[in-house]
Amino acid sequence: MMSNEKPNVLVIQPDQHRGTVMGCAGDSQVKTPNLDRLASAGIRFSHCASSSPVCSPFRGTMQTGLYCHTHGVDVNNILLNPELITFADLFADTGYATGYIGKWHLDGFKPRGWGGFIEPGPRRAGWREWHGYQKGHEFFEVWDYNENRERVRIKGYDWEPTWHTDMALDFAKRNRDAGRPWLYYLGYGPPHQPEQCPQKYLDMYDPDIFELPDDVKGRFGDRERELRRLYRMYYAQVTAVDVEIGRVMAGLEELGIGDNTIVVYVSDHGDKLGSHCEPDDRNFRGKGSPFATAFRIPFIVHWPDHIKPNQVCDALVSSVDLTPTILDLAGLEIPDVMQGDSMASWCLEGKGVENDCVYMGLRGATQPGGWRAVWDGRYVFSPGIHNVLYDHESDPLEMENLIDAPQISGEKKRLAGLLVQMAEKTEDPMLQEVKGLCGV
Repeated sequence: MMSNEKPNVLVIQPDQHRGTVMGCAGDSQVKTPNLDRLASAGIRFSHCASSSPVCSPFRGTMQTGLYCHTHGVDVNNILLNPELITFADLFADTGYATGYIGKWHLDGFKPRGWGGFIEPGPRRAGWREWHGYQKGHEFFEVWDYNENRERVRIKGYDWEPTWHTDMALDFAKRNRDAGRPWLYYLGYGPPHQPEQCPQKYLDMYDPDIFELPDDVKGRFGDRERELRRLYRMYYAQVTAVDVEIGRVMAGLEELGIGDNTIVVYVSDHGDKLGSHCEPDDRNFRGKGSPFATAFRIPFIVHWPDHIKPNQVCDALVSSVDLTPTILDLAGLEIPDVMQGDSMASWCLEGKGVENDCVYMGLRGATQPGGWRAVWDGRYVFSPGIHNVLYDHESDPLEMENLIDAPQISGEKKRLAGLLVQMAEKTEDPMLQEVKGLCGV
């Protein structure tokens, strides 16, 4: 930090945003001018992966800096242990105002559908000002809970992200006026389902001329039209979120606090959008798997006069590194219990930690729906249920599974060693199962 003034911190986390669907990440079809500007004015990490690419497990990791097998939320709809130390707790303990808006998904099982009131206190994990809800999305109707546990309609809004942006800027203004530093978690719902988006953003994309990726083009027969409509909706939702990013950044500047606010943009996981799908699948959405379309996520950090502009860092980053990075940038101590590494030196000095790989997984390694994987930036390896090995250098769209390819047996053995090593290092309770999958 260049002064004794504490920086504000804004964490922006849309739901289900693929790391590659940004203009600054090389996608020539998507319209993301504000994200592109954010990246060009700071640093974009091009190789960031969600260690547990589904909603609740990622959120547990983001709050605690722990792997999902450590914090215990290794699948959706599990309660995050209220006794765990969270990064909001740490900021609040040093005098920060803390606020949260959007889906929480860490309060255990709730009835199917929108909502779920979160009890004040430890179950809000250190977030003092609260506009969160357990799960579900409804973008054209805007709702909140009052402290009487009543679900109330927010009048004057017909697009949820607009309200979220207004609430974030109002929080920033009130705390600026009070002379208090703040941490705010701005959780946008799109581009997650439901497939809702204002028409003006849909009109920016023509599904008939949209260039589908090679891994899905021509694979779905009569359902290709359905897939094209899905891509149109997804890209339009990303653009709609991008517009809100522009509003946020302009608002911070108008408040005179843009230079003293660390802005972090990250998502919980990606979206398959037909990748690794079959023509008879019920739908073409999905995450929670060791496929790049699911686990690669955007990670951008912006802090004027501290982070040099136009930086693209290809160092491997895991979602377990995000919380330590935020704490470190703000000058707070990183608790020893946290399992990730700070990437702050990459942001501030252009050099830093070199991770050998990213360790990923959900549930027990051999349970239904459970898996473990490593990604070293080139190869992704996941034995067992998925049983895949892809070379992202020659096959970035993962169209050729090399799990049984004899010419790559040496790399497979090396990756298996990495997988076991990471299971040991992170004290994964599924270590023996991982060893069995790797033939150790």
